Amino acid sequence: MTAPKQNTKSNKAIYVIDANPDPGHATGGLLSLWAYRRLLWDFVKRDLSYRYTGSAVGILWTVITPLMELVTYTFVFHGLIGVSFQPQGGWTHYALFLFCGMVTWMAVSDGISHATGSVASHGQLIKKLRFPAIVLPAHTVCSATLNQLIRLAVLCLAALIVGPGLSWTLVLLPFLLLCQMAFTVGLAMVLATANTYYRDTTHWVNAVLLLWMFITPVFYPAANYPQRFAFLLQFNPLAHIVGAYREIILNHVLPHPHTLIIIVVMSTLSLFFGYSVFHHHRRYFSDLV
Repeated sequence: MTAPKQNTKSNKAIYVIDANPDPGHATGGLLSLWAYRRLLWDFVKRDLSYRYTGSAVGILWTVITPLMELVTYTFVFHGLIGVSFQPQGGWTHYALFLFCGMVTWMAVSDGISHATGSVASHGQLIKKLRFPAIVLPAHTVCSATLNQLIRLAVLCLAALIVGPGLSWTLVLLPFLLLCQMAFTVGLAMVLATANTYYRDTTHWVNAVLLLWMFITPVFYPAANYPQRFAFLLQFNPLAHIVGAYREIILNHVLPHPHTLIIIVVMSTLSLFFGYSVFHHHRRYFSDLV
């Protein structure tokens, strides 16, 4: 396991990496994240610090930014275009509905977009033979999830003050977060690997994320999805995840068992496939970055 040692002259942490490389099989390799949890946490803290260094309000931007987008989207879709999914639904109802979808979407898109270039941008670490490269894409997803937790707290507070309140169904929230992280980490490892070979991957990812956002029921309910495109909804993992969040936070009901099964299966497949790709290409990273 990685252990930080303090340099008394420069006050900088020096990391000593164990001589044992990541195990060859998928389960052992993923469990290495726990073995390197202190290093992972240090990367998360550094990432958050780097994002907000020099800003006046610091980490509060993680709340201010989505709130500004929420006001913009609510005004455009509900105020100007007149989008309404329930006869009795007003500004408050739509704002909570939209914010719940945005919180989930922003966590996934933020984790993926930052993870794509995580390996290529840390060439000096990758060239160290024993460095646990899996920490690089994983820490961006963890950082995005911490930001999501802050936004979820804001959402829950808003639901208590101006919305339908909260219910015992929130006990399912940690399970959903875990599945979401598993899905995102798996996809992040595939894209980080692809980006070491093809640097255009980051640009493609940003373009695809924009399309993915609009085909995911973030701004509208899944019930309004055109029937001829229903297959896009069924095979979109985020559609199921976003819907599950809305069910337990806003509607106070548990998601349908089929939805939970789909989420678990897709998250598990993404995680193990992502690690398999990442592990088998790890040996080439030092030559590519």
